[in-house]
Formats: sequence, C-alpha cells, structure tokens
Amino acid sequence: AEVVVDDSRRLGDEGFISGCWGTLAEQLDEAYYDDRSDADDDLEKGRIKFPQDKLYGRDTELELLRGLYNDIIQERSSSSAAAQVVFLGGYSGVGKSAMVADLVRQLSEDDKSVVCTWGKYSKLQSAAAPFSATSDALGHLVLELTKDKHAHHLESIREKLCNDETRMAMTSTFPSVAPLFKTFDPANSSDPATVATSMNEVKEAFTDFINCICKCLECPLIWFLDDLQWSDETSLDLLKDVLSNIDLDNMLFIGAYRCNEVNDEHPFHQLMDQIDKARTTNATRIELFGLSPDDIGEFISDTLSKDDPSEVTTLTEVVFKKTLGNIFFVQQALEELVRKNAVFYDMMMFSWDYNVSKVQLEDYLSDDVIDVIKSKITGLPTEVRMLAVLMSFIPNNATMSTMRSLLKGEGVSETKVEKLVSVAIKNGIILHLSETDKYAFAHDKIREASFDIIPKGKPRDELLVRISNALVDLAKADKAYSDWAFFVATDHLNSVLPELVPRMDLARLNLSVAKMNLAKGATLGANANLNYGLTCLIHSGEKWKEYEFTLTLLNELIESEFNVGKYELAFAHVQDVLEHATSLDDKFTAYLYKVKTFAEGEDRDYHKGVIVGLEICQIYGIKIPSSPKRTDLMKENIKMETALRKQPLTVLSKLPPTEESTVFRLLKEVQYYAVLEGNKDLTALMTKRAIRLSLQKKILSKDMVSILATHTRLLGQDITKAKLANAYGNAAEKASEVFREDKGLYSEVQVVLHGCVYPLLRPHRESMEPTIDAYRSLLNAGKIDFGIGSGIGYAHMWLCAGLPLNSPLLKPKFLLYEDAAVRLQRPTFLLSFSSLRQLVLNLQKSPPNPTVLKGDAFDEESVLSTLEGNSLSMSRRDTSTLRLFLALLFWDEECMVKMLGILSEFAKPDIIAGRTYNRLFVIGLAGFEMGRKNKDKSLIELASTCLDYFKTLTKLGSLSATPIYHLMKAVSRPSKSNYDEAISFCHETRLVHFEAMACERCGMLLKQEKRVDAANEYIIKAYWGYTDWGATSKANSMIETYPFLKEATRCYQTAQSDGSSTNMRVANYIGKK
Repeated sequence: AEVVVDDSRRLGDEGFISGCWGTLAEQLDEAYYDDRSDADDDLEKGRIKFPQDKLYGRDTELELLRGLYNDIIQERSSSSAAAQVVFLGGYSGVGKSAMVADLVRQLSEDDKSVVCTWGKYSKLQSAAAPFSATSDALGHLVLELTKDKHAHHLESIREKLCNDETRMAMTSTFPSVAPLFKTFDPANSSDPATVATSMNEVKEAFTDFINCICKCLECPLIWFLDDLQWSDETSLDLLKDVLSNIDLDNMLFIGAYRCNEVNDEHPFHQLMDQIDKARTTNATRIELFGLSPDDIGEFISDTLSKDDPSEVTTLTEVVFKKTLGNIFFVQQALEELVRKNAVFYDMMMFSWDYNVSKVQLEDYLSDDVIDVIKSKITGLPTEVRMLAVLMSFIPNNATMSTMRSLLKGEGVSETKVEKLVSVAIKNGIILHLSETDKYAFAHDKIREASFDIIPKGKPRDELLVRISNALVDLAKADKAYSDWAFFVATDHLNSVLPELVPRMDLARLNLSVAKMNLAKGATLGANANLNYGLTCLIHSGEKWKEYEFTLTLLNELIESEFNVGKYELAFAHVQDVLEHATSLDDKFTAYLYKVKTFAEGEDRDYHKGVIVGLEICQIYGIKIPSSPKRTDLMKENIKMETALRKQPLTVLSKLPPTEESTVFRLLKEVQYYAVLEGNKDLTALMTKRAIRLSLQKKILSKDMVSILATHTRLLGQDITKAKLANAYGNAAEKASEVFREDKGLYSEVQVVLHGCVYPLLRPHRESMEPTIDAYRSLLNAGKIDFGIGSGIGYAHMWLCAGLPLNSPLLKPKFLLYEDAAVRLQRPTFLLSFSSLRQLVLNLQKSPPNPTVLKGDAFDEESVLSTLEGNSLSMSRRDTSTLRLFLALLFWDEECMVKMLGILSEFAKPDIIAGRTYNRLFVIGLAGFEMGRKNKDKSLIELASTCLDYFKTLTKLGSLSATPIYHLMKAVSRPSKSNYDEAISFCHETRLVHFEAMACERCGMLLKQEKRVDAANEYIIKAYWGYTDWGATSKANSMIETYPFLKEATRCYQTAQSDGSSTNMRVANYIGKK
C-alpha cells in the first residue's frame, strides 16, 4: 500500500519507516485480494480508531459524581435547596472532560430528561470576550431547552422569568438567552437589549436567571465549565457570587482545571477556597491522576482489537513509561507509532500488529507530546495545516463562515473550505459540534501545537494582522460576531509590531473595546484597553491634535484608573487634561476626580477633598466658605426662602428635569465629603445653595435629588429637626419620582427616607415594604452598602413593629441579606444579620442561656474576637443591644448591668431609625430598673436621656415613639395606671411585644403590692402576648416561673391576635398634646 502524505512531513522525521502507514490510499478492488475484505471500509482499515463508548479506570470517581447527583434529587424531595459544587482537577489530557461526558451518558440512559450544558475557557483568554465559557454554556442551554422534549419546561421558565431587570441585564450581557424570555421576538433575535450593565446587575440577574431555570427542571442541571485556570476576572467574580449562594438549587456544577497550573496564589484557587468556606458540606474536590498500567493495557488492547491485554504487553510498557497513564498522551503516542509504521495494520491478516523491539519503540516516541502533535499536523496538506494554525489564534469555537473568511485572507478559495475541514476532522485535529454547528479543536494540546507552528516574529505578526482585519470585517458585517471578534482582533493587534498597524486606528479600536468591557463589568480588561489606547495615541503623534478623541480617552482613563485604585496615575491624567483642555465643560471630569483622588485616594483626606472641591466650585462661580458661621447659614436660608417664594420644597419636583448637571455633581461630591468630615454646617449651607441654584436655573438634576437625600439623612439624626427632616424627605421623594427610571437613585432615596427619617414620626410597619423593595435595585446600581444596609433597617423595623417572630417570611429575608453580605464581602453587615437571627432563635428555641448570643446562627465571643478598632466598637454596640433586650425579657440582672456598662456611651441616635429605637428603648427600660434597684443615679440619668428622646418625638406627634414613651414612663414611675395607659397605647399601635412587656411589668408590680389576682391577670395577658409574638422560649420560661399558666385560657385579645389596625387613640392623644 502507498502512503498518502504531504512530502514535507518527512523532513526531520528520522524515525519514519517506509512501508505501510496508518492511512491507506484508495483501493477499489480490495475484494479481489481477499474476499474477507469489506470494500466500503477499506480506507478505514488502516486508520487507528480509539474506543468511543468506554471510559477506562474512572469507576470510583464516576460513582462519586453519580452519588452527588442523586443527593441533589433526594434533598429536593425534602423541599430544601439542594446543589452540589465539584472542582475537578488533573493534568491536561488526563480525561476530565471525558469523565463528565460519560457521567452524562450514563445518567441519560436512566433518565432522558437530563439537562447538561458546558463551556470551555481558552489559553487565549486575553483575546476572548468576558464570560466567554459562561456565554457558550448558556448558548448550549438555550439550544437544549428550546427542543420539543422540553416544551413544558420552556413554558414554565418563560412564565417565571418575568422580571424586566433580569431580562435586560441578561440579554445585554448574554444575547443568546433571549429565547428563554417571554418577550422574545424571533424576528429580532439578533438585536437583544443593549443597555449597559454593571457587574452587580449581571450578578443579580444571572443568579435569578439560573435559579429560575434550575427550579423549573425536573432533574438537576449539570453545568460544566472546563479549563477554569484560564478564566477571566469577570467570570471568577460571577462564579464566586453564584456558587456561594446558599439558595442555589437543583444544580450539579462541575468546574475542571489543570491542577499543575493552579498554585495557592492563583485566582481560581482562591475562588475554590471561598466556595468551600461558603458552602461547607456541598463542595467537593476531585483530582484525577494518570491511569494505571492495567487500564492503559486494556485501552491499547481494545484500540488494536486484541482479545486480551497480554497481547500488547511490550507496547503497553513503552507507552505507559512515556505517558505516565495520561490517556490523551497515550492516544498521541499510538498515532505517532502508526505514522512511523512501528504499529501497523496488516492487510493480509486484517489486524493490527507491531514488529519492533521495546527499545526501538521507545526511540520512536518523543518525550514531548507537543512535538508529537506537531509532527502529526505538519504531515497534513498545506491548506489543512493553515486551517489549524488560523483556528489556533481564535479562542472561540469557529463557524464555517468564520473559517471561510480567515482562509480567504490566505488566498484559499471558499469552495475548498468544507473539504479542508473534512480532512482535519478525519485526522482528529478538529471536531464538529453538531448542536451549535461549530468546529473546535479535538484537544487543547492540538491547539497549542498548531499555535506554535509559526514561531514568533514578523511572519506571525503579519498573519495576526490579516486575521484581525478579517474578524473586524466580519464583525461589521454581522452583529452576531461583533462582540467576540472585536475582542480577538484588538488583542492580536495590540501584540504585533507597531509598524504593521496604524496607531490611531488601534487607539480607537481599544477605546471601543474598553467600553464593551465596561458594559460587561470587566473593569480590569477595560483599564488595560484604555492604557494601550493611550500608548497608541502617543506613538501616533496625534495626542491633543485629535482633541475630541484625546479628551474622551483621557476622561475614560481617569475614571478607570481611579476605580481600580491607581490614584497616582488618575491624578497624572487629571493634570494632563487640566493643562490642555480648552473649556470648563471639558475640564469638568478632571476637576471632579481631582477632588475624589484627594478625598478617597490612598490618604483618604476628606478635609482636603472638601477644600479642593470648594476651590473648584469657586472656579465655576459658586463661592462657599469651608467653615460657615451662623450668619452665613441665616443669610443662605433667607436667600433660599426668597427663591422658593413661600412655596414648599416639593416645588423642586415641578422643575424641568435635565441630565446635564455639571455644577450639581460637584456640589454633591463636596457635600458628601463634608458629611464624612462631620461638617454639618457646611452640609446644610451647600444644600440650601444647591436648592437656590436649581430654582434660579429652573432645572432639576439627579444630583440635586442626591443632595436633598443626603441632607435629609443628616437631619434625621437630630430629633429636634424631625419635622424639618420630613419636609426635606418629602421634597427628595417627589424629586426622585421625576427620575423614576433611574432605579438606583429612586431606591437610594427610599432607603434614606424609610430607614432614617420617616419612622421617627410614622409607624415602622409603613416603611418596611419600601425598604426591602429597594434592595435589588441598589445592588444593581453598585450601591452595595446602601443595598445591604437596607436589610439592617428592615430587620430592626420588624423588631420595632412587633411582627411575628415565627413568620415564614422572616428567616428567608435574614438569609437573603446574610448571603449578600457573604457574596459581596461585607463581614460587619453579616454580623448584624446573623446576630439578629440568633436573637430570634433564642426567643424561640429555649437555649441553656437565652441572654448569650451563641447558637446555630451566631457566636458573639468567637466573631468579636476577630475584629478590632471601630468595627469592634460598633459590633459590640449592636450585639450588646440585643443581649440587653434578651436580658430584659428573661430578667437577667447581671447581664443587664454588664450590657448597660457597655452601652452607656451609645445612648444617642445613629443613622438607622429602627436600630436607634431598639437601642434607646432597652437602655431606658433596663437603666430605670437596675438604677432603682441598685440605687445607681448614673443609670437613672442614662435612662432619662433615652426617655427624653422618645418624649421629644412624642411631642412632635410621632406615632412610632408615643407607645414606647408611655412604656418607659411607666417603668420610670411604676403604677398600675401608668402601665394601663402604656398597654393601651401598645395595643392600639399593634406593638404586641411591648404590650406583653408592659403587662408583665405591671403583673410583677401588683405581686409586690400583694394584689395576687390582679397580678395573675396581667401575667396571663403577657403570656399570650409573647405567644402571639412567637417568643416561644420566653412563654415557656413564664410557665416555669408561674406554673398556673399551664392551665391558663385565653380571655384577652392582644394587638396581634385581634388584628387591630387602628391608631386612632394614639392620634387623638397626639392631637390633644
């Protein structure tokens, strides 16, 4: 038989043996020689084929994966969230992806509804778009779910994926998912939503999206991402968020990586550690090693169609020694031996054989698998080899049209491309992915070998330029290619010799790709593009000659450098713009970031930021003193009142809205730093000046809304100005409604008003829903502290309002915020939520010591030991408040005295109204009780300070403070009439827990007065009040103290049990006052 091979393959191939090679020439009359031959199969007889339906040596690992999959099914049957995360490590070629494929095959044999999707990162990840493998996986998932067999799943998914924010963020970042949304228009499928999205929006949307899909599926979704050691920063950030989510349900995530390329400092290794910590028991690591000699012997025996592995013992020993059991390397070694005719197909015996010694076999095999593959590729026809080389420079799987465009640039006729692809497939170089109709390398090592065929130098650079030009043309002609093609082209052009690409063209391309990166939340990628764009601009000699482009690029770069923490570089670009820009408008971004770099840079000098900011304000015609005097404030207030013309502040909302707000943006930033500096007078003066300026210019900007909200929050900390705070709050709320489409701004205002101001005068219940509704929008807008902080306000409102502790809504809300605090790395917020959840558990589960915060949710001693400085001080303030609350309920006098000692310096308002209420309430009650018992005047004075706080609010007409004031007054001056009045107020306002506390305190007072029957009546009322509140532990402790409660029957309706919703008596009382 003749060898069919390009002659160039033989060059340098000293081990080649003349004679029969693995691929045979066509012989149409083979039957003439032997009637046992199947003439139709002649061309395949000498082509080595590896077993496709059998996995070798992985039974233990497969059993483990099947077990995890079944665990998910069993856990779901118990109605709990169930997901498993597996990190699968191993060297390249060891069989990681093959094992996952076999797992899916086995599961599909048992259940046809199994859904698996996959994506793969590339070594050329720097050239790929952000989230490349995730995008591929989502594309595969959409193809699977839109099949007829999943029609019922698709209908359910579309019904549940109804959130517009999720749809917009997902279709903008991952256009392929559009068919899974109900509003999908097939006729417009190539033009999805194109709104810019922040990384937080992507995270929240993706989490909602994947949770919805998983919950709609009958069996667990298998999500497989390969080669995670090459994943980009945005992908890792997204994965950390999704996989840390304890509510992730019905998914088996498998992430494969090359363990030899991931050390302890590698970002992916850090991700695995974070997931292990977050998921505790539901994260598994598996590492695959090379197969054993017996497994390799079985594989070779099956490949060569032998009856027993003993027939290939010598061959097995040689191959194993060279490959150490790496199955891909074994395959390449066998192909190399076939090419060199050391292993051959005997045409007379119709079987495979080898006829050389062990020593000779070793000589025929290279120690480097890349060399082996290169030998294979260089043996292909020139144009097929070129196809492999071109594909190696593209991180994505390629379509036929992509390969046509690339080969056309190399002078290959489009009519020949399909045939060349067919040859590459037959030779095991590439694979056809039928579901997506794309082509991929059979293995990454083949890509690496193809990539290295053309060495670094001018010829490779020239090839990269041609590839990039073809991709840019492709992207311009078809939107489907615009995303990844621009990324790949830009990365390649950035790497070639400067003289090969016009510098200005490349600068513009880098700016465009930087904006694409920013739209997907890839801040570091955008920063790299912007910096390279600036380098190109400088080398072009057109810096500041191309004025508009230079200004745009530098403004983008200033913001980018600041956001990634490169403050010195940001400041250098600021100086450049200020020196060369020709107008105040053009200098605005530079001036703004000049202020920000002083205030938020490495030194964090808020005062310096304020001073510099005020100097810049003066440049824009606004002169404001840094330390306003009382007369300055009075004059500014008169000017503001004059501008208002006796109209309320809400008149601002009637002004024409504008997106242009240069001066207001500057005022907002300086005002914010004045607040952080503690300069309240300057904050007030700037607010009034901004209001006057807005009225003069007859415009309303978003920054004006933020200025109002900030001032409102500051006023809320001074209860004597509670009504003024409400007036500013109303103005901020009305103004924010003008920009309702800006959900981040609107939600920020809602949290400020309902978390800090409105509950001072209104019932806490009224502010709970607006507060929690703001959470998602705030995270999407990147306002993480506001978003998670809204949860603290919500939790304290729940406690203030006396809502049921056993409500099915409470725990999920706590866990929602706890999960966000973990994912977004806000440990002090996590402490707040977990300690509040432990308070609830202590009130429900009868722990050994109910006044100690130690249990399933939180361990105070352990957590506080990890903190220091201000974090420790504020955390101890909050945990001590909760413990004092418990000490009052369970009457632990020792604990009360200890907690009062800690809290004595915190008997003052803070920014969150509900937290302030709870803290001052318990300090006041415990202070009066322990001060009176221990004759400690300092405690009485401390409690009186808290009483005065609620007394002031009550005089101002506060519906929320009035019941608390009367309860504290009753404790300060105990009498049945005072307690009855407090009980009545608490009942009218549905504060069941405070009502129960008032009843219990009154019962204890009456017992001291020997009025046993009356005392028992109040004790019974208290018992049912605590029961209705859901404080089971407290109710049980009362039974231990008062055994007669075992026989007690309900003869009294608490505020919670009678469903009372009227505040009329409180309102009438306030009216009389």
